[in-house]
Amino acid sequence: MKHISLMMAAILLGAAMVSCGGGDTTTTPESTAAVTGAQTTVETEEVFDPFAGLPEKDYEGYDFHMLIRNNERWIEDMYVEAATGEIVDDAIFERNSRISEQFNVQITYQPSSHDNHETDAVNTILAGDDAYDLIMAHGRAAHTYANQGLLLDWNTELPYVNLDNPWWDQDARSSFSINNQLYVMIGDLSYCSMGAANLMLFNKQLFQDLDLEYPYQLVKDGKWTYETWETMAKGAAADLNGDGTMDKDNDRYGYVTQKWVGPVQAFATSGLRVVEKDDDDIPYISIMSDKTVEVFNRYFDLIESDDAFVDAGELSYSADFINIFEEGRSLFIDMNMHDVETMRDMDTDFGIVPWPKYDESAEYCTNVDAGTNMCIIPMTAGDPERTSIILEAMSAIGYDKVLPAYYEVALQTKASRDNDSAEMLDIIKAARIYDLGSYNYDTSVAFCNEFVNFIDTPSLGRNFTSWYEKNIKAANKSLEKVLKEYLD
Repeated sequence: MKHISLMMAAILLGAAMVSCGGGDTTTTPESTAAVTGAQTTVETEEVFDPFAGLPEKDYEGYDFHMLIRNNERWIEDMYVEAATGEIVDDAIFERNSRISEQFNVQITYQPSSHDNHETDAVNTILAGDDAYDLIMAHGRAAHTYANQGLLLDWNTELPYVNLDNPWWDQDARSSFSINNQLYVMIGDLSYCSMGAANLMLFNKQLFQDLDLEYPYQLVKDGKWTYETWETMAKGAAADLNGDGTMDKDNDRYGYVTQKWVGPVQAFATSGLRVVEKDDDDIPYISIMSDKTVEVFNRYFDLIESDDAFVDAGELSYSADFINIFEEGRSLFIDMNMHDVETMRDMDTDFGIVPWPKYDESAEYCTNVDAGTNMCIIPMTAGDPERTSIILEAMSAIGYDKVLPAYYEVALQTKASRDNDSAEMLDIIKAARIYDLGSYNYDTSVAFCNEFVNFIDTPSLGRNFTSWYEKNIKAANKSLEKVLKEYLD
């Protein structure tokens, strides 16, 4: 994974936007200068201390061992062997080095047997082996461990993790809790928590050619809505080769997407969730409503038209839809933030905005792909206090150093750093949501993939209500089984 070597002078301003997520923004300490007449006075804020509130400990070279999926995308999120001169790699290496020095530990990892969804540690935990201090798992795999009662509770068993701190994601904290038990969590110790956030790119040159205003101000004014976006997308499609048929290799679309991005985001940005919780923190299946059917029909009207193209590949970063946008043949594309780097060779610049919201009265919502890294702690971890200290420090340094570096890479276009998109990333981060029903497969079964099912299985047709009615009984039965683990 290659990164552009630029150092960040200051991180983004906090977004003054109401959002779907926990409301956390990435802001870091910085220096400010006040000019009075001919004299400049520099006022330096207090230096950020990631170890504040943590005890001084010497763990005598302890091997803090992590299990991570066997793919660079997930490993480099947590471990880099040495400084490389690339700013995100170097930020990760510096973070781990500072923690190693502060607490006299060695941070190491073991790659898992697979690069995606795996549960390698289940048998070692069941055997009582203290093999791993931290597991970075696929979002759904993490909940597979949780549903078997194999993990420590972040609320009660990790004493030095302070989930009220801004480096822990508040929507994940709220969403993943069941009966006030929290076994899966994420925060700024993982830049992938931002990398898996869905966002939208627009082709700046096509906007100019079509005499459209960049949507930045619409976003800031709260007027970046589905209707506005849809109108722009429909007006941009064109049969460029004049053969009377739209095809992905020659023609221009208003919007291109991938089945694991757009259909999921269309559901989430409308303020819908597969699973919600009652006042007692008990989940129930909430996917079905009149609004869900309305959003479903409206989105599929668009993606089944000649105005859009959907890549049905199995990976959210499949090539077809990315190639179309990169070749300048789509006005919009949505993707995970991590995949923005694939656009570096575009001949024209692009801008970043959040997915549009349902209407002006709604909030911006950003789905976080369930395939991202999630943090879980085996119940066999030998020293939960030590683990909690390391995790808190990791997340604090991630907030202060790693996330700003990651933002800088994402904002770098072919020409220059896109400062207009900087504020957009703050809005996107604050609007992130983690739908329990999407992450915890056993709480929703067929419903966990929301609208994706209707791309994978054309035989379903377009009858969302009928599909729901066929699957709700099995889903509720599965949810009841999950709840026994949390309620007994």
